[in-house]
Amino acid sequence: MAAEVASNDPVRLELAFAAAAGVGIPVINIGPGGKSGVPEDLAACFERLDLLAKMAEGYGVTLCVKAHVGASIYSTPTTLECIKSVKNPFFGIDMDPSHIFRCGEAPESALGAVISAMKHVHIRDCAALPAGETGGGPGTPFQQMCGAGAINLKGYFDVLVKSGYSGPVNLEVIGPSLSLADANIVAGVSYGYMNACLKAAEAR
Repeated sequence: MAAEVASNDPVRLELAFAAAAGVGIPVINIGPGGKSGVPEDLAACFERLDLLAKMAEGYGVTLCVKAHVGASIYSTPTTLECIKSVKNPFFGIDMDPSHIFRCGEAPESALGAVISAMKHVHIRDCAALPAGETGGGPGTPFQQMCGAGAINLKGYFDVLVKSGYSGPVNLEVIGPSLSLADANIVAGVSYGYMNACLKAAEAR
């Protein structure tokens, strides 16, 4: 349903677009790069995304980018600027609630502003932040299991369903390596929680 390329290098990304097209992966996700609060980095990010989206279009693959803690695109306002700047049918937003949450926003409230441009969701929960703080990591893999952290993921899924989002939702959990048994627990609990949210919203 999607793959992530941990690079903004056009040479590497063209290889990824070609490989994705060859095996039928419709979406390639990347991070925005740059640093938060640096206007030059944000402008350079938009220019780069525009060029990469045109490259992706040539392979019939959709390029998605997400707001990322500490990067040039990191919040709903910077995501909206990106949507206005990069106009390509093969470009979209990858909405990861854990990054929006760590920037001090409520993902279920922020979602409606960007959902029309969303073409992918990286889903996971997130450990609670100390009062008044932003940034930091999402916690251990077990704190990133859907339903185990501090994000209102049920509210997030309710907005997804009500808005008619029909794109891919892929679990992304990072951190120390897990045993196969523990990885299965993280995946299984997350699937069960998401499935329950969708059933409660009458989407399944």
